[in-house]
Amino acid sequence: MFGASFGIISQALEIYRKALDVRNRNVINANNPDYVEEEPVIRSFAPAGISLEEVRRDQNIYYLNLRNSKLSLVSYLEERNSILGNVEGIFQELFEGTGVSDYTNRFFKAYLDLMKDPTNEGSKEELYNSARSLVDFLRSRARDLDRLGSSLDFSLRRVVNRINELVRKIYVINGEITVAYAQTYARGRDYKNLLDERDRYLRELSELINIDVQEDEIGRVKVITSKGFALVDFQDNYWSLRYAGGRIFWVSKADGDTDITEVIESGKVKALLDARNDIARFKSKVDAVAKDLISKVKIPRENSGTWFLIENVPDPNTPLSTYGIDGDLEFYVGGTLVGTVNNYGSLTLNDLVNAVNGIGSGFSATLVSNPDGTYTIRIENSDPTAEVVDTGENIFESSPVFEGTGVGDLAVVSTLRDDLDDLDFSTVDEFSSFGNTWWEGVKGLVLDLIGDISTTQADVKDKLRIESALLESLERRLKEMQGVSIDKEFMEIMKIQRTYEAVARIVGTIDELIQTTLNMV
Repeated sequence: MFGASFGIISQALEIYRKALDVRNRNVINANNPDYVEEEPVIRSFAPAGISLEEVRRDQNIYYLNLRNSKLSLVSYLEERNSILGNVEGIFQELFEGTGVSDYTNRFFKAYLDLMKDPTNEGSKEELYNSARSLVDFLRSRARDLDRLGSSLDFSLRRVVNRINELVRKIYVINGEITVAYAQTYARGRDYKNLLDERDRYLRELSELINIDVQEDEIGRVKVITSKGFALVDFQDNYWSLRYAGGRIFWVSKADGDTDITEVIESGKVKALLDARNDIARFKSKVDAVAKDLISKVKIPRENSGTWFLIENVPDPNTPLSTYGIDGDLEFYVGGTLVGTVNNYGSLTLNDLVNAVNGIGSGFSATLVSNPDGTYTIRIENSDPTAEVVDTGENIFESSPVFEGTGVGDLAVVSTLRDDLDDLDFSTVDEFSSFGNTWWEGVKGLVLDLIGDISTTQADVKDKLRIESALLESLERRLKEMQGVSIDKEFMEIMKIQRTYEAVARIVGTIDELIQTTLNMV
């Protein structure tokens, strides 16, 4: 009789000691955001005693998915906001300091000052220096954007590698859960450490890419991305991602790689992909400023031997009168009229090129394809006595200030300093008017660039503020549902301790009974 009693009591002491361990573990991890409260479930089987039926983990997988989904979005916004902050620093427009607006304004002010006083040597020097400064600034900012873009490529490869690592670890834990479940089935199915580790990996994975999680009855998980691309299929298989050429591919052993770039919704990987698009867009707008300068800005010349149609046209096969361009051209050599082109507004730009080339006497015309996608005509004659007179005041003897095909090779014309000593004073008023028009056009491009940067960042910041508040609310709700209550745990610990002490006293009472029985023999 006493042997059976001792067996029951010993079992009870072991079960209550285990229950105390579980409660103490709850208390120790009360501030761990990834910890889920455990509840030791003890069942009585009178008269056989008690058993630890299970260590229940009070997790709400639905709210966990909600939290992880919001965490993925907040992570996306935080990462993108950080990158946009770097872009803001590159251009300095939203800080106090010198930005692209200051450089363009300085150049065009110098240009207009020189047109007002074309003999002023100081104005010539300022125009030359401000042009060089503008070129250096634009090329430097383009290089900064290129470096930032390269760093994003590196970050994308690193993030994708980490996603693949986490996916593999979750797959391995699924297998370990299967084994642990079988090993602990009769001892409360307590494999809490594996489930906590799984949740940490899922949380980190959510920060990197948006996922949805399904849990089976023993705690294994299936992880999928948007549009149903599986990353982990319980314990059967797992898949990896691959980054190449700015695209994310889902790697399938059976069907080959699938481009899933457009279906990724959030997480750091989405932020980096969107940031690459942001950088490309900002770079194209810097390039647009450079192309506009190359295509349009010219200075009036007296002895350049080159004449340009100042107003560029979008289509060389449309009559020039469509763009309000018309007049008569007269060609002179040594003061002698050698040819005319009357009513050239009825001609297309290509027709005008052919007509000028038919004049002879050293005059040649070329259709110029500008970097900004527009077209003009360049007329040349190496004879210093050659002259082109345009009654419509559309074609002027002039030369460009900038050269190149875009911001990558943007440069000040190598002969600019000497060209400034050959200004045609008779046309500076017309070029002053042109300069104002060019300035307005460049200011519009600059404002578009800066507005794009600032509004994109403001939009991201607003969303980050709102979504962060929602995430905090979900975190609180999740903690209320599956977090640890210190007050509750201490009360449960006290109850278990009292029960444990009461059972332990029975051992002493039985010992006294045995001694009394033995003494009676």
